[in-house]
Amino acid sequence: MFYYGFPVVLLSTIDEKGKADVTPISCTFTLGTNAVIALVKLNQAYENVMAVPEVVLNLPNASMWEQVEKIAPYTAKDPVPAQKAAKYTHTDDKFALGGFTPLASDKVRPPRVAECPIQAEAKVVNVNDRNGYVLVELEIVQVHAQDHLVMEGNKINPLQWEPLIYNFKHYYGIGEHKGLNFTIK
Repeated sequence: MFYYGFPVVLLSTIDEKGKADVTPISCTFTLGTNAVIALVKLNQAYENVMAVPEVVLNLPNASMWEQVEKIAPYTAKDPVPAQKAAKYTHTDDKFALGGFTPLASDKVRPPRVAECPIQAEAKVVNVNDRNGYVLVELEIVQVHAQDHLVMEGNKINPLQWEPLIYNFKHYYGIGEHKGLNFTIK
């Protein structure tokens, strides 16, 4: 499989009864006010997104890797699908298990993860069905960032922000600053 690593996102969703779930994902990208995420159809997050087409993309910093890993072997699916049963265990509350605090969102129903320095509330605009997974197109409707991360122009300060990167099943920070793109100068 060709998978070279991406920033980790803690995806908040809710089911049709309003029960919140948080799941780590790392197949994401953003462009402007749009984001695309990939979800495996066996996951509770997929079912939740199909039932309630709203999410929060919670971006943990690199220091949160142990909290992310703590919830990684758990699923909200009950019963656990046979294909996942060897490695995953059911839990009703991954927020509590990971030591995460649910925080009310402004424009969507799923909660934010209070501990994540950046959170993007989003609404589903399209779902592209693939074999065993879906590509979910999102419109970002509200972004929250801790004050120390925001610089002039209401942009994230890359010298202050250290995202958690998932690279070939290993967690990393971003390391040493190398330089600026020509469009910044």
